[in-house]
This record gives sequence, C-alpha cells and structure tokens, in this order.
Amino acid sequence: MRGLTSGWPALLLAPLFLLSTAPAVSATEVEDQTGRRVAIPARVERVAAIPIPIASMVMAVDGGASRLVGMHAASRADFELGMLGRMFPDAARMPAQIAGEGFVPNVEALAAAKADLVFQWGDRGDDIVRPIRDIGLPVITLRYGDSSVAAGWLRLVGAGLGKAERGESLARWFETTREAIAKRAAAMPAAERPRVLYLQRARSGLRAAGKGTSMDGDIRLAGGVNVAAGVAGFAQVDVEQLLAWDPQIVLLNNFEPGLAPADLYADVRLRGLAAVRERRIYSYPHGGFRWDPPSQETPLTLDWLFSLFHPQRAEPGVRPRIAEAYRMLYDYRLSERDTDDLLKLDANGASAHYRVLFGAGGKP
Repeated sequence: MRGLTSGWPALLLAPLFLLSTAPAVSATEVEDQTGRRVAIPARVERVAAIPIPIASMVMAVDGGASRLVGMHAASRADFELGMLGRMFPDAARMPAQIAGEGFVPNVEALAAAKADLVFQWGDRGDDIVRPIRDIGLPVITLRYGDSSVAAGWLRLVGAGLGKAERGESLARWFETTREAIAKRAAAMPAAERPRVLYLQRARSGLRAAGKGTSMDGDIRLAGGVNVAAGVAGFAQVDVEQLLAWDPQIVLLNNFEPGLAPADLYADVRLRGLAAVRERRIYSYPHGGFRWDPPSQETPLTLDWLFSLFHPQRAEPGVRPRIAEAYRMLYDYRLSERDTDDLLKLDANGASAHYRVLFGAGGKP
C-alpha cells in the first residue's frame, strides 16, 4: 500500500529508544489487562507463558528464548509448522507442560521451572489465575479479543522482561501499521468489498468466525464483509448455510494441520460457492505465530488480507515488508524459501492472484 511503503520502513529501522515511553505505573509495577497491579521482581530471569501467542512474543521482545522456561503445549505448532523452529531451534525442546486443558495451570510444573514471572489469560475466570498467585508467583493477566489487544500484550511483555522501550517500540509499529491499513481500507466503496468467510474448522464439521471474533474485526478492517457477522463467536454451520452466504473469499485456519485450498476445491458439495468458482480460497500464513489469531505479526496479516481482498489496489512489496518486519521482530533474515513457506506459496499458489501478489517474481 502506497501509504505504508513510505512510512513503514522508517518505523522498522528507527532506533528503539526514539519510540520509548516511561512505564505507566513504576519501574517495578505494571497494571495488566484486567486492572491488576503486578509487582515485577527486580531480576526476571525465568518466564513462563501460558497463553499460546505469548511464547513467540517473548522471543520477539527479548531477542530469543533464553529466559523462557515453559509454554503451552499448543505452542509446539509454531516450531513444527511455522517459522519459530528455524529462527530459534534450541527453544523447540522447551518444557510444554505448564498448563492443561482450558489453560488450567500446572502449578507443580511452574514451581519446578522456578519461574520468576508468569503470563496467563485474565478473562477466563480467576480459577486459572489464583493457583499461580497462591504459590507466590507474580502473574500478568491478558485479555483476548479484537486483534488490537496484541499491542497491549507487547507492552506488558516488554515491561515484564525489563524491556519496556522495546515493547513500546513494537507496539507503536503495530498500531501505526494497523491504522494505515485501516485508513486505506476505509476508503474502499461498499461495492468493492468482497464477501469473506473464515473457517475456524473445515474438516471436523464447519465452524465459522462470527461477530466478536478477532477474525471478524480483521476482515472488516482490511476492507471485506464478513458473511458470518450475523452469528456470534465461532458458530457451527452446515454446507447449506455456506451456500446461502456464498462468500467470494474463504480463509482457512492454521488449527487443522495440512488443511489447504485444494481440500475445498475438491469438495463436490461446495462447487456452487463463488469462492470455489473463482478460486479464491486461501490458507492463512504461519510465521513466528499463526497469522489468523492476534499476535505480534498481526500488521503483516492485515497487509496480506488487504492484498487478497483488493488485488488490483494492493501495494507491491509485501515480501520486502515481511522481510523488514522479521529483521525488526526477530533479528532474522528470511531467505526466499523461508518467505515462500511462511506464505504457503505451494498450498495457495493455485488460487487466484496469489503468485502474482506474493511470489518472489510476482509471476503466475
């Protein structure tokens, strides 16, 4: 996008101290996303991340995984299916038993890990937070919701690690980029906004992202219309409902390994969908984290979505923007093959516009 091309690289390359601000509460205390004031130890050398996005976010803020001593088991997918295993191979052996189903903390594992600080969801009830406090560990709680919340996660991870300036810098990049994409998309006429569907599940039943999900917010922000906006949350749907909605674009999740556009193109029940006829089905990329939920890479997700929704208005240079972001976020230089894999060029390459928009040579 033209506005992003001129403004984004300058932000990416700016010295971090130029974008820093003082902590909101004090050098040793922060207010988390549920309003709790949390005292941060003077020395934080061992951090446990229960929310799935936060393990990779800690690595982005801290420049590696040296202080991360535990993560959710579901974070393994980012090493095995995404880019984390290439960027931080040693971290793949990290313990992943610190929480169970429903993010219930394993307090014995947390105590054994000798964690100095724990990150946990704060909007799923105190039952998954209180046991951590009860064993004397400081816990920073986070809220889930619209992808904009991830900027706050970056600030809190930075504060918890004693790197408030770094967290603030990344949060400002996140917000500035997001706002630029939103401004560009807001100018799109209603007639040019495609009907879009995100399938959180496509194999074991069909589940669509409706009103109130982060995917709904991202679709609308990037200039699309969520056909499932009339249902709340993640809703079970059937093929008849999909045909009635008739989305022009279908987005596939990163939670069903191996799911690809070819699976839906081959489904005879879906031949009537505009997205099938026009071959506009795409699997979300998987970088340092899955690109469908909120994370530190959400600005890249929104850039990708705008390009898919409005290929004739897409700003050239998505791949260089991703490369710049990865140098900033992870101090990692993507190879062309890395970028192909991250963008799932093999799986998505047969879908309309994809190789032109995202291929290294910009050719079909």
